[in-house]
Amino acid sequence: MNDIQSAFLLLSVPGLPLLLALPALRSHSSWPCHLALLPAVMLLAVPADFSIEVPWLLFGTGLGVGGASRWLLAMSVVLWAVAATLLRAPTGRSAEHRLTTFLLLTMAGNLGVILATDLVGFFTFSALMGYGFYALLVDGGDEAARRAGRVYLGFLVVADLALFDALMIAAATTGDLGFEAVYHAIARSPASGLYLSMVLVGFALKAGVWPLHFWLPLAFGSARPAVALLLGGVPVAMGLLGMVRWLPPGELTLAGLGVGIQWLGLAAAIYGTVVGLMQSHPRTLLAYAGIVVTSLFVTILGSGLEWPMIGSAIQGTAHLFILTLVFALAALVPASLLADKAKARLVPHSLLVTAHAAAALLLALSPVVILSLTRIPAGDNPLFAGSMMVALWPWWTLCTTLLAVRWLYMLSHRQKELVSILTPTIAPGDLWLILERWFSRGNHWVMSMGLQVLPRWRASGLAVAGRLLRVRAWQKALYAGERSLQNWTLAVTLLLLLAIAIALAG
Repeated sequence: MNDIQSAFLLLSVPGLPLLLALPALRSHSSWPCHLALLPAVMLLAVPADFSIEVPWLLFGTGLGVGGASRWLLAMSVVLWAVAATLLRAPTGRSAEHRLTTFLLLTMAGNLGVILATDLVGFFTFSALMGYGFYALLVDGGDEAARRAGRVYLGFLVVADLALFDALMIAAATTGDLGFEAVYHAIARSPASGLYLSMVLVGFALKAGVWPLHFWLPLAFGSARPAVALLLGGVPVAMGLLGMVRWLPPGELTLAGLGVGIQWLGLAAAIYGTVVGLMQSHPRTLLAYAGIVVTSLFVTILGSGLEWPMIGSAIQGTAHLFILTLVFALAALVPASLLADKAKARLVPHSLLVTAHAAAALLLALSPVVILSLTRIPAGDNPLFAGSMMVALWPWWTLCTTLLAVRWLYMLSHRQKELVSILTPTIAPGDLWLILERWFSRGNHWVMSMGLQVLPRWRASGLAVAGRLLRVRAWQKALYAGERSLQNWTLAVTLLLLLAIAIALAG
């Protein structure tokens, strides 16, 4: 394949979904979302790794496919093909055309994020993917879906602001915004701590990492099945991928911050397990299972900041971590849907049992699989025994096993008590409900101050000022001062004194 063909194929992967997002260009296609995946399938069929530089796109950006991105691209193609089939609009109503547009825009951003080779391209495609996914969340949804969308949109705006600041720091540090060049430049920059903080906060907001996870349980509980299937592979997985692509693993050592991040990951695992076991709906439990697994990812990142050798290992195997997480969450969503179909006698009981057992086993063993794929030589280097990730990996396995057992119990013994999977309720007991009550009380206090207290204070102040102005002594003093200023000698003297004071002050 020559350079022109390579460039055309790489540009077509995010470009064709963008073109088909225009209704006029897809009007004669019955399967536009599946057609949009054709360049990605062709790219996967080409065994060679290659990349291109596009100086005229987004102030200069690049696209490329390699070993890690090839696996992530294959995962995305499978997820998008299934989701497009579930969301396919068989009729020609305008609302369904709008849904197809949102799906294609999100798909273009997702595929572009995977292929981006620099910060500018990653940021742009990530923003397109995020706002497109917000539209998928709220389009045609009920009040619960709109509520989840509002929370997700607010977090998304803050995340993009933080990442834009990180992008500006990187641009001020080096003129080459490719990932490899940024790694080396940021590691030597005095602003590396600020850059690291902005990246971690921005992508933690996008991925729903605890304690910035509030939108994730709301989205899992209210999204339609096809959108819930995409939750693990689009916002969560790409947020984790952003941490790996933007951070310089192995290049930067911040032991204090690394230990703090590891403790944060442990707290997230405890929180996700406790609150997840309190859930009464299988779909909302999936959100907390995702929080537990992403907490392991956060702990590994913290270990990479404490031990540079671990950071180097993360760079090579993080895509396998992300694949395990995505397939674990994606397998649990259709298994939950099969429970409703089995209840309606649409799925054989043997298939249901097999799907549930496989999904639960994948969730329970995901920490073991992830740590085995990370290839950290803990046994060869006794220094790594102090790493929290190595010391506490059985804890994450226990947490995911408990959540998997709870999920199986809810599906097999409490179907009559559960709300239908098509109309799930918002996850109870989460921190967002407490914060929302605080926000409501704060908003009520501010409104009462603005509408009641401040007008009364203003009226009282005006009344006091009016009474003072009506006192005859004040009136005489003001009149005498005004008559004195009318004297030209006094006015010129005051003007000269003012000029001298300004000159001395300067």
